[in-house]
Amino acid sequence: MGNVKLAIRTTISFLLFICIYGFNFSVAAESPDRSAVNVGADSRHQVTLIRDSDYACTQCHKDSKETRQGTHGEKAVVKLGRDLKCVECHNTVGPNHREDASKVTKFSPAQSAIGTYKNLLDFDAILKATGNCTECHTADKLQQKTWVHDVHAKKATCSSCHVIHADGEKEGMQALERKAQIAQCVDCHKDFNLNKEGKGD
Repeated sequence: MGNVKLAIRTTISFLLFICIYGFNFSVAAESPDRSAVNVGADSRHQVTLIRDSDYACTQCHKDSKETRQGTHGEKAVVKLGRDLKCVECHNTVGPNHREDASKVTKFSPAQSAIGTYKNLLDFDAILKATGNCTECHTADKLQQKTWVHDVHAKKATCSSCHVIHADGEKEGMQALERKAQIAQCVDCHKDFNLNKEGKGD
């Protein structure tokens, strides 16, 4: 009988110890660390998201996030205060976009005058294609940069001259020196002017 009483007493003592220890642990977990909290009037806890919202995109488009950093990396973060996400530019992406690839917003070279290597689009289609760009790169900012933007606003897509997923200092119009930029202009204009002359024959 003495052994049974001892076993019951030991079990009750053990359970009581577990309850007290568990209660103390939960109170410690709920109590904020006062030294780590800024108690200023305007202080608020900031939640930072760990999840990469571009993860689903980069499973197939493996290099796209890295190449995007060249033109829309650090400068975009400075202006927006956050990282730029794939769906902010490719804003027609849906869960079945593999099947509906033609509906996904793409940024490809196109112009309103017929040429040999760029898509032919009308003015409205060009404005629609560049609409995502001009949400951030507003018309007044582009106008300040150079008059070329005004002249080509309805005649060519941004990606006719600019490389969207690239290092802007190594590829695209910004990477070229003045003479090379003019050579690009001449090549493009020569291309559709030759087509125009060929049509007249």
